[in-house]
Amino acid sequence: MTTVAPRVSRRDDERYRAAERDVWALHGMAPVERWIEVPDYGIRVRVLEHGEGRPVVFVHGNPTAGNVFVPLVAALPGVRAIVVDRPGCGLSEALDYSQMTPEDLRRAITTYVAAVIEGLVGGPAHLLGNSAGGGTVLVAAARLPDLVESVVIEGVPAVRGMRLPRELRLTALTPVARVVAAHKVNEADLRRSFRAMGHGDLLEAGGPPAAELAWRMALSRYTDTYWHELSLIRRTATWRGLRPDWVAGKETLEALRMPSLWIVGDRDPFARPERVRAWARHARDSTVHVMEGSGHQPWLDDPARHAHLITRWWDPGPSGPQQPTVA
Repeated sequence: MTTVAPRVSRRDDERYRAAERDVWALHGMAPVERWIEVPDYGIRVRVLEHGEGRPVVFVHGNPTAGNVFVPLVAALPGVRAIVVDRPGCGLSEALDYSQMTPEDLRRAITTYVAAVIEGLVGGPAHLLGNSAGGGTVLVAAARLPDLVESVVIEGVPAVRGMRLPRELRLTALTPVARVVAAHKVNEADLRRSFRAMGHGDLLEAGGPPAAELAWRMALSRYTDTYWHELSLIRRTATWRGLRPDWVAGKETLEALRMPSLWIVGDRDPFARPERVRAWARHARDSTVHVMEGSGHQPWLDDPARHAHLITRWWDPGPSGPQQPTVA
C-alpha cells in the first residue's frame, strides 16, 4: 500500500510545526518528535511524545491531528503521552484508501497502532481516542489484546450507529469534498465548527486560546490533512451516513478483553448518551461518564476534570472504581 498525495500539496512543515509548538508552549511543554516505520504499508507515522510514566497512545478524530489533545496531556500527571498523527494527518505519511475493503482498513489500523506501541513502548500501553480515533482504538484493542491495557474513549466514537451531521455527510459527495478540501479554514469557520460540535459554552467563556485556533488554521493551510481525511470519508460514508461495515460494531466491542472508560458530552451531536451507554454495554468491563454541557471533544471544556476522572479510573484507590455518572 503506497502513500497517495493530492495534486497540489499544501505542505509547509516548518510553518505547521511552529503553530504546533505554540500550543505546547502555552502549557509549558516541548514534545519530542518521533517517526515510526510501518513496513507493511511503506509509510511512516509521526508521533509527538512528552512526559514520563504510564504509556498512553492518543489517537485523534477526523479531520484533525494529534495536537488536539495538548490541553488534556498538560493536565494528566504521571503519563508518557504518545500523541499520534493518524496516517495522512498532520505530518504523517498517508495511506491510499481508494481500493481498501473494510477488512483492509481494520488491518491497516491494527498494523500502525501495533507499530507505534511496539516501536516506542515495547509492551502493553493504554489507548485513548476521540471520534474516528475512538473507533480506531476500539478496533486496535480488540485485535491486539496483549498490547493494550485499557481504552479511554473521549467523545462519541466511530461506532456503528454514530450519527454524522449533515455537513459531514455532504462531504461524502466528491464535488463537495473538493470544495471543502480546497478551502483554507479561517477563525470564523472554526468558531462555527466548535458551536456545531456542542462547544458553545467554551466559546462564550472566551476559548479556545488563540494559539489553538492558529494551529487548527495551520492544519488546513500547511498540511494535506483535509484532502486525505475527506478521501477516507468518501470511502466509509455516503450522504446518508456512515457505511455500517466500515466502522466498529457489536462484534468489535464484545472482543474487548480490557477495561474501557467512555466519556461523552451531553451536547455531542454524533450520538446521545443513552446510545453510548448501549454500545458500552457490549464491552466486557466498561464505565460510562456523561459530561453535562460538553461537546464532541469534551476534554476541551474542562481538561482538569477529565484528567482527574481518567486517573481515578486508572488507579481507583481503596474506595474502588468510580461509578458511572448519570446525565
